[in-house]
Amino acid sequence: MCTFLIPLFIIHLLCAPSQSSNLRQTYVLPTISPMKNRTDIRSEIARLRRERAEAPTREAQEGLAAVLDGLNAMGALEALRQKRFNRLLASGPKAVFGINAFPWVGAVIWHRPPGYHGFKVLTIYGTWAFREADGSTPLIVIGTKRALYAVDFFEAEAYMKLMKRDYSTYYKDDGSPPLHESWLWSAPYNAADRLAQRVQLAEA
Repeated sequence: MCTFLIPLFIIHLLCAPSQSSNLRQTYVLPTISPMKNRTDIRSEIARLRRERAEAPTREAQEGLAAVLDGLNAMGALEALRQKRFNRLLASGPKAVFGINAFPWVGAVIWHRPPGYHGFKVLTIYGTWAFREADGSTPLIVIGTKRALYAVDFFEAEAYMKLMKRDYSTYYKDDGSPPLHESWLWSAPYNAADRLAQRVQLAEA
């Protein structure tokens, strides 16, 4: 009698589904690999840290941009381009921004002289706002810069098309304010005297 019970008990153990197997079927493990998940989290943390570190700079630039908007810097440059320059040789205005010692923002137009070799030197004319020291009153500057053609070849059709929107493809210039000797006009921003400064900016 016992000789039959032992084999049947063993057969029951061998044939019965294990508990761990049932648990695996009930709880489906995530298909994303742990390594990829950790990488994604690290990337997200790095992005958030960059945004947090850049937040004061963005706030400063937004404040400076509001100053230039209040002075109608873009409108003044647009009027200047239409009045003074040939429409085929000048483009803009375009907003620019960046950081040197302190954050800055600006608006620029650009033009080149006529002639076959006129593309070799570009003149950039613009208005910039920046602070010369942390927390100081914004300084408004009108000035000019020159940039040399920086590409090894010249393809006229592509050049004419791209230069209508931006000049950075062909010229080495980051849009930053010009050196002091190239300033044409400058004044500390005065919110109480904004309308008078707006007129000065348009006439400078």
